[in-house]
This record gives sequence, structure tokens and C-alpha cells, in this order.
Amino acid sequence: MSQEDVPIEVREEIMKATFRAICEHGYADLTMEKIADETERCKSTLHYHYGTKENLMVDFIKFLLEGFKKNIVPDTEDPLKKLDGLIDRMLFGKKDREAPERFHTALLELRSQAPYSEKYREQITENDEYIHDKVVEIIEEGIEKEKFEEVSPYRTATVILSTIDGARARQLSTDRDAAENARESLDDLLEDLLFKDR
Repeated sequence: MSQEDVPIEVREEIMKATFRAICEHGYADLTMEKIADETERCKSTLHYHYGTKENLMVDFIKFLLEGFKKNIVPDTEDPLKKLDGLIDRMLFGKKDREAPERFHTALLELRSQAPYSEKYREQITENDEYIHDKVVEIIEEGIEKEKFEEVSPYRTATVILSTIDGARARQLSTDRDAAENARESLDDLLEDLLFKDR
């Protein structure tokens, strides 16, 4: 069965179970059985729909992007508030439902598998390109509305997202408050580079 043929309600149940299992066990110790334990379904159901853990995890990465698309940009006409909200969301998660640190660790573990899995790499690339394009779009809107300086939207988006990615990795691998430090550094950088009348 193709992943696209998985019934919507079954897929959502499996994806939510995957989220719980990866938070509990991390990527390295994650198995189909541990995911099945988080549902009312047996392991053979997961194998029927996905075949392998790799296929299931590729769909999970895709599922995360789908949820991200719904919440990544604040509902406002102000490009500055859009960009600020997006940066906060990516650094700190949703305020009403913080993802546990274990989940972010598992995602970092998952990304570290991309050099060895073309499927992971393709889906992670798609996710990254979507987010980069969204930041570019916000910057272009800000320039058009004369809220932002005339900068290269592509390069500025790359700096912003590289800072966020580095901060998240450092937050998980050190005792430093990297996310807060990155937010302050981005404020300073964007004050000089981007914002006109902040």
C-alpha cells in the first residue's frame, strides 16, 4: 500500500503516536513496536501501511511540515510581526503547547541520518525549502510595504534560519541558553540590517 493511500484518520493516529514515541524514546531507540504501543493498533498495521520505519519517519517529517504550515506565520498584515512571530515559533515552539526538549533532540538525531538516507534528505530538504521561501516572502513583503530596508531577501533569510538552526543544536548540546541568546543576536542583527523603524 502506498503511503498516500493510508486513510486520513489512521495516518493522524499513527503520526501522533510517532510524536509521543519519539519524545519518549528518541530516534535512535525508536522502533515500530514502540510506536504501535502508543496506539490501539498492532505493529503489523504500521508495517502494512508503511513497510519500514524509514518510510514511516519520512511521512512523519512531512506531517510535521503540514502542521508547521498552519502555524508558522502569525495572522497579521504586519511583516515585522510576521517575521518576529516566525522566529519565536522556530526558536521556542508554540506558547500554548511547548514541544518537549526530547522531541527536539529526536529531530536533531533524525536530521543527522539524512546523509545516509536519500528519503530523509529529500523530505528534510523540502521542509527547509518551504520555510526558507516563507521567510523570503515575508522579507519581500516588508520591503514592498517599506517596513524593511532594501536587502537581499534570499541571503537575509539564509542568515536568519542558519542562526536558528545553530541555536537549536547548541541549546540541545550545551548548558547554554542558546535560544534566548540567538533571539537577542537576531534582534541586533536585524535592527542593523533589516528593520527601518523598529
